Amino acid sequence: MIQPAITGWGVFTPVDTVAALEQAASYPHVTSALAELKGIHLTLTESLRNTGEKASVNSDVIALSQRFAMLMAEYQTSIEDGTISVNEARRLLRETTQLQQVLIEMKLHLEQEAR
Repeated sequence: MIQPAITGWGVFTPVDTVAALEQAASYPHVTSALAELKGIHLTLTESLRNTGEKASVNSDVIALSQRFAMLMAEYQTSIEDGTISVNEARRLLRETTQLQQVLIEMKLHLEQEAR
């Protein structure tokens, strides 16, 4: 097990550990948080799907529920203080757009199966 480095400034997690965690989570949580602290906007272009997975309605339903859960988690975080800031609204919009993309892919797969 890798131990965090203790310095005069605090405790830090090694970068390779953060990278491994973000890869396992399929979302760059730490990177996103650091970017947000600096006012930087990140855009993810990869979907949550495994590239080797055959597209099906079942996999679409799973992706849809994952995206919806991410949207609801983002909403919960955003509304905790009673207001939604501009940055929070942007994150919600990003998640909504990703959810919409999953719905479009699901529609295309359903149309393909109906043929």
